[in-house]
This record gives sequence, C-alpha cells and structure tokens, in this order.
Amino acid sequence: MDDAISPADVVIKTFGGITATARAIDIPISTVQGWKERRKVPQEHWIKLQDAAKAQGKKLKLTDLLGVAA
Repeated sequence: MDDAISPADVVIKTFGGITATARAIDIPISTVQGWKERRKVPQEHWIKLQDAAKAQGKKLKLTDLLGVAA
C-alpha cells in the first residue's frame, strides 16, 4: 500500500476530521469515510470543498485534490 498522504487525507485534515469535512459541504459522513478508504475525492465535490475551505479561512489547492506536489 502507498504510504503517501492521499488527497482524501489532505482534505480531511484541512477541515479537521471526517465529520467536519462532511458538515462543511453538507454531505453524509459515510461519503467522506468512503473517500478516506478509496484515498481520493470525486471531482464533483472539488469546487464545494475549495469554496468551503476559503469561507473557513483554510487553504485547499487544486494540487491537494489531484494528489500531486505543487
């Protein structure tokens, strides 16, 4: 298994946990848990996540969601 930090891990850490991430964009906690298990975030959520992060004064870059180094 790849030990690198996944895009899902970055997003979850940015918001402060699985529950906080789900609440930030009003989706079920189980959805975010699935991201963690699959190690990626579906593209359909990227804009909402970036907007929510910005509204909370957090930084979430496109490269974070893509899983590539900036």
